[in-house]
Amino acid sequence: MKIDNKTLLFFLFIFQLSPLCSQDSPDINEKSSLYDLPENMPLQTKLLWSENGLLRKTKLFNVDRPRELILRKNMLQLHQKLALGTLGLLFAQGYLGSKLKNAGSNYSKMSNNHALLGNIAIGSYFASAMLSYTAPPAVRYNKKIDSIRIHRWLSIIHFSGMIALPFLGKRVSNPGKYNITYNDALKLHRNTAILTISSMTLSALITFLPF
Repeated sequence: MKIDNKTLLFFLFIFQLSPLCSQDSPDINEKSSLYDLPENMPLQTKLLWSENGLLRKTKLFNVDRPRELILRKNMLQLHQKLALGTLGLLFAQGYLGSKLKNAGSNYSKMSNNHALLGNIAIGSYFASAMLSYTAPPAVRYNKKIDSIRIHRWLSIIHFSGMIALPFLGKRVSNPGKYNITYNDALKLHRNTAILTISSMTLSALITFLPF
């Protein structure tokens, strides 16, 4: 599957403008709110960045809140770039996977390429996820349901899918070992891949909703 340069540049442009980077990182001159930790932090952020959080106690990031917000913005921007690359890799891997059944003499080569893309995508995905989950807290978190909260909820789906896909791929490669037919193993693997890629795509696009 080929992605032309114009399409790639378009996605890079819209990801750079995504509200994930800017929604909760206002002008650092707003000092009245920057020096206080926000309420309603997500659980993983609270464990790391609350007053008694792990990173506070270890003093690995003994900086003031304005610098934390700059760090947060940089981490989320890198998170987005890696997420875009991961999504591209998953689409390419899915394309190769769809061709494997009728690959004939090229099966071994295509299967190896499919597995290689999968390994790179998994590494890229979890690096991107770590940047998002471990970023310093925002200035504030909305109590209402908004696009960023839905974005986080969708991450539960594609995070689970990325964990499951390698194991489901092994079942396709050796269905007899897992007491399952090849067709059933392939169907489960394919459906999980579709759900994972769809939730990742929706997770990215939903951040552009005006709420």
